[in-house]
Amino acid sequence: MGQTTEFAIYQTLSDFMKTAPHFDGINRHEIESFFSYCMEGMDNDSEKLLATLFIKALNKKINSEYIGENIYLGKYEIAQIQLFNILIEKFPFVKFSQHITNSAIAEQMQGCEEVTLVDIGIGEGMQVANIIELAKNLPQLRSLHVVGIEPFGDALNKARETILGYNDRAPFEISFTAVHDAVENVDFSAIRNVGGKIIVNASLSLHHIQSDELRLKTINRVKAIRPDAFLLIEPNVNHYEPDFHARFINCYKHFYHIFQVIDRIENISNTDKNALKLFFGREIEDIIGKEESDRFEKHEPASHWIERLRKSNFSIKNDFLKSPVVAGCGVEINYHKEGFLGFTHGDETVLAVIYAN
Repeated sequence: MGQTTEFAIYQTLSDFMKTAPHFDGINRHEIESFFSYCMEGMDNDSEKLLATLFIKALNKKINSEYIGENIYLGKYEIAQIQLFNILIEKFPFVKFSQHITNSAIAEQMQGCEEVTLVDIGIGEGMQVANIIELAKNLPQLRSLHVVGIEPFGDALNKARETILGYNDRAPFEISFTAVHDAVENVDFSAIRNVGGKIIVNASLSLHHIQSDELRLKTINRVKAIRPDAFLLIEPNVNHYEPDFHARFINCYKHFYHIFQVIDRIENISNTDKNALKLFFGREIEDIIGKEESDRFEKHEPASHWIERLRKSNFSIKNDFLKSPVVAGCGVEINYHKEGFLGFTHGDETVLAVIYAN
């Protein structure tokens, strides 16, 4: 689907970007005409939908009333729980990266009577719930203490409820400490009830820390509690890049490959596929449409995270991660010499899993 338009659409968008960062010379009639072209047929053309989401983000900068009046993507929206189920159960990048990290965490728990699992950006606790399911098969485990770090209070409360609900179903005691804050503000050494083997999990969360200084400081604070394992899942793309045109190119390539993978997911409707693309459209809007000081999705290449981990005296243990043979949807999972397990589609390594201790 959609392979025929990619290069023409990308070149057109790239030409518009050459006016960045202020768009003083942009011909709004041209971009509005291009927008009309992309709107027609975008239901079944990934590149047209991708371009529409980029133009939607750019409209924050060029402020075209014509574009603003004609952007209606609500028809692609589906229930949040349905969207999350697709992400976890069908979308290869999330499904298999979490499968790999969850398996590594359960393996670290082998032979332990007491474990503390610190989950950075715990959300509503679904990944931890899946880890608990794996841990049910560990005969020696007597106590699991979960520390959930999350800036959104409603999600944190849901995580607490979900995780403590396993006390009736798991053969070990589960306790929960809620840390309602952004991770860069957390003093890990002050967290109570941390005992036994310590494992820290950070799934798609550390890139929300806004500065290089705070990212390194946070990793140093994690190191201070001497975890036996520190697992990271992070997008492998440079959206931290301050140059707008370079960031645009990185963003387009990254999401072009994500959309191609979505197109190849089996047993979901085209409506669900477009809803999933719209979910990522919010990230595109953040990366492209917002001013530097307001951006939140500041992804970095995996090599940058590995460099910080090594600066904090972590060792990279790439070989501890066990990869499934086939991820499907055109995604290949391979070890990279820099020290991460990469999820690649075409020539773009979209996601990285990193294991440190």
